[in-house]
Amino acid sequence: MKYFLCNFKNKLDYSEYNNYAKALEDFSCSFAKVIFFPSSPFLSLFKPHNYLLGSQDISSFSKQTITGEISGKALKSLNVSYVLVGHSERREYKNEINIDFINKINHAQENNLKVVYCIGETLEDQEKGRTYDVLEKQISEVLNNVEIKDIIIAYEPIWAIGTGNTPTKEQIKDIVEYIKDITEEKYDTTFPVLYGGSLNIDNFKEYAHIPNVDGFLVGGASSNLNNIKAMLLELMD
Repeated sequence: MKYFLCNFKNKLDYSEYNNYAKALEDFSCSFAKVIFFPSSPFLSLFKPHNYLLGSQDISSFSKQTITGEISGKALKSLNVSYVLVGHSERREYKNEINIDFINKINHAQENNLKVVYCIGETLEDQEKGRTYDVLEKQISEVLNNVEIKDIIIAYEPIWAIGTGNTPTKEQIKDIVEYIKDITEEKYDTTFPVLYGGSLNIDNFKEYAHIPNVDGFLVGGASSNLNNIKAMLLELMD
């Protein structure tokens, strides 16, 4: 069963989230593990039944009391099961670094939350042939310092996120194979590996059945439930 993750980012307001959550009361999908990641102020609107709930963030501070931070305990009380860590937008705009990701993963695991750890290379990295080196570094410098359990890896090339540009199916297949090979070698375990980056209703059919991809992380397109339903139908075929 493939994963299908919907990252709303910060695109919707209260009214839009409320309508979306109500529409999900009749949502059902038996052939994919569907997880919705709303903005944190609106998590309580979602009552997961035939889907799972994720948080776009978690505090890197598990012990301190800090205004504005999101604790694992609070997330757990809202029926959250998954947490995104390491998304490129937080790396770029919030200047988050490896120690933040290590602390966030540890915090999530302390509260029995599963982690979706995002990795990916920049356009400059890709053009200079550094993709594999960058990915290996992002993996080892973080995962060497956490417990290897309940972790999913999401490969999102930074140059593809929100740009409309995407890798070819062959590129994705080769990179996912590389990620699986090095993680199995390093940690003697098999991580689910997802693909994300400018996925939408128009291009999803092209990527839906890459054999070694275990699922998808959809960004902006997920803010429209009709898009999600159409994309999920592609996974059925």
